[in-house]
Amino acid sequence: MFLHTGFWHLVGNMFFLWMFGKDVENSLGTWLFLPVYLLCGLGGSFLHYVFNFDSAIPCIGASGAISGIVGCFFVLFPKARFDLEFYLGWIHLGTIPSHTTAAVGAWIGEQAILGFLFQTLHVSSIAFFAHVGGFAVGMIVAGCFKAIVPLGADGLPIVRPWFIPAPANTEHKKLRHSQHPGPRTYEPPE
Repeated sequence: MFLHTGFWHLVGNMFFLWMFGKDVENSLGTWLFLPVYLLCGLGGSFLHYVFNFDSAIPCIGASGAISGIVGCFFVLFPKARFDLEFYLGWIHLGTIPSHTTAAVGAWIGEQAILGFLFQTLHVSSIAFFAHVGGFAVGMIVAGCFKAIVPLGADGLPIVRPWFIPAPANTEHKKLRHSQHPGPRTYEPPE
């Protein structure tokens, strides 16, 4: 989970972790995010092993763990907006407005199809089933989280449990003051 085949493999994984991980971490909290990430990585590795138990090729990369975070995002933010951009080289062909269930659903469906296709053809070294396994574990974890912690329409907890710290920035205080004009009082930092 902590090794990559090269610079671009690492950059690609970090881009997807940043794109989906920041919102998932805001929902789960910092202390719960790391164990969920690791659990998703183990789930991805397990499913890859099930389909490749006789392979002598090592499986490296954080794709299973990051796919698990995408699975969490899929459950926590099903209506988040996604604009799908289509390019042919550098030429922009068009944009299709979409949302999480369509865009991410199409992606994980593609991963499963490619996994079965390349399982029979043996022409790719990408661990597609690690993506599928991590995604499934992420969906299960996020589903359990939603059952325990009530979330608002934005996917963020309505009531913060003990393991989700209060926001570190003061933007919420500024917003609160602008919504309720009146005498301003000093509020010490939390």
